[in-house]
Amino acid sequence: MIHEIEGYLMVEAARSEGRAAARRFTDRLPWLTESQADEVRRAYATEYVALREASWRRTLERARVLRGEYECRYRGLRVRVVGLAVAIVAGVVVPAVAVAGRCGL
Repeated sequence: MIHEIEGYLMVEAARSEGRAAARRFTDRLPWLTESQADEVRRAYATEYVALREASWRRTLERARVLRGEYECRYRGLRVRVVGLAVAIVAGVVVPAVAVAGRCGL
């Protein structure tokens, strides 16, 4: 639910930004009639939002790829750390047991 609201707000912000950018663009084209300027504004704002959404999709896909890479690296690191811990414990416990066995403890 929160993600849906956040998504909605992001799209609405992009639409607002697109309309403002379209207005600035058409303000530099004083020879357009009002209906032409409105048409350019609509097309500009629509394209602006489409570009933003495409950018968001690329960012989301990259985040998924990075997450997978980091999870893989984390699993490998965890295996190495656990292996090292087992080796350390074995290096301490096995000799201690051997010494205790020789000493009759």
